[in-house]
Amino acid sequence: MKKAIRFLLSVLLTLVVGTGFSQTTDSLSVFPNPFAVSTTIHFDLVQSDTITLRVYNSFGLIISSYYESSILDSGSYDINLNADSLADGIYFVLLNIGSNRKITRKAIKVGATSRLEDIKTGPEGIIYPNPTTGRITIPQIGNKTILLTDYNGKLIKSITTDQKELSLSDLPTGQYLLSILANQGAARTVYKLWKKD
Repeated sequence: MKKAIRFLLSVLLTLVVGTGFSQTTDSLSVFPNPFAVSTTIHFDLVQSDTITLRVYNSFGLIISSYYESSILDSGSYDINLNADSLADGIYFVLLNIGSNRKITRKAIKVGATSRLEDIKTGPEGIIYPNPTTGRITIPQIGNKTILLTDYNGKLIKSITTDQKELSLSDLPTGQYLLSILANQGAARTVYKLWKKD
């Protein structure tokens, strides 16, 4: 238990400080994020070094390990994370470079009970208009919780309502993920949403 707590504290410290420990342009990213079935872990090394790349669940258990103290040349690397069998939730991708550099990224799996849809404008079953300049219509009738996140998984807005219309006029221009959770325990639906001026 102490080991898991130490790991989570290390991950949180790395997330807060970012790559401040590293004086290079080594990088780590996860895209798409959130994801439903699979995502790509991308990292860049500015020089040859020993790396370890692992994916952890929120309890600090290793889900996948791609490199274990492996020496890699400088360059760009892409790893496909097939998350078909993983539960919905938050995961952490940890890249250890050498003996003292760590980069951590959060990855959010929306899961098999969710569906990620490319939305245009149209009939019941989709949100519209999309792109929007301020107001959207939501197809689900009744009480629902609406979560709006950016593409890094950061929560922007959370609303519980029974209304079919939602004002987004306070949002800056950009792309978002809009999740609709029915209060009766129905499956979550995740949409791509574009906000424009």
